[in-house]
Amino acid sequence: MRWKSITFTCLLVATLSSSAIRTSHAATFDGSLQNSSSTLQDTYRSIIESHLNKNFSIMRTVRILINNYPEHAAYIVNAAFDTRESRVTAIVIAAMQAEPAVTYTVVDIAIARYPDLCNAIVEAAIQTEPAYIDNILTIALQRQPDQAETIIRKAVASHPDFTESVLRTAAQEAPSSIFSSLTKSIKALPETATALIAVMKDFFVGSDDEEGTYEISKEDWRILTLEAKESGVSRKELEWLVKEGYLEKETFAKIFNERL
Repeated sequence: MRWKSITFTCLLVATLSSSAIRTSHAATFDGSLQNSSSTLQDTYRSIIESHLNKNFSIMRTVRILINNYPEHAAYIVNAAFDTRESRVTAIVIAAMQAEPAVTYTVVDIAIARYPDLCNAIVEAAIQTEPAYIDNILTIALQRQPDQAETIIRKAVASHPDFTESVLRTAAQEAPSSIFSSLTKSIKALPETATALIAVMKDFFVGSDDEEGTYEISKEDWRILTLEAKESGVSRKELEWLVKEGYLEKETFAKIFNERL
């Protein structure tokens, strides 16, 4: 497949007030797909460097480029990373603010290039576009499975209202990390513990094979129940654990210092 000759004008805006100053750059690309891709990234890098030299911010530059050319998001973001590696999360935020539909592409590129910044990238992306949390977590868990527990816990911490969505995604991408992540989230976020327990009930109850799928032991459930109690979750709100067979009556009674 060959690229057609493309001529585009790139409009970048620098503002000190509500008025805008537009500057344009034109570039023509012709050649094979591989050569065109390389040329595109090189050209965007040149455009970005030019505007940074004129005191344009990297975030504004990225936003306006992607606003005008969302189909080139991968080239723009890669060029921005080449130019300002110290501003990785800022570039991710700017790209997503400009066009939320490029979230998957942008986060995927960012984590692939900067795996050590995975948690920071995920946190910034979720804060910017929480509606895309499933896509963001899917990419992160696929790219960095060893960090699954931290990724899940931070996702729950940043947006407790999306806990059920987080669990559904984690169930597909990192099932072995779900339970430990939730237990630590309950301990770290006592103010949301009751809500997290309610979501867990909805998630686990009603499936014939959930416990086997996630290899959750009685001891795991005991520790989670203890953490929930210490975080202020009431006895009544935890009774389903006994009813569903996750905890023995004797164990549950000991946690609440009761006699059978």
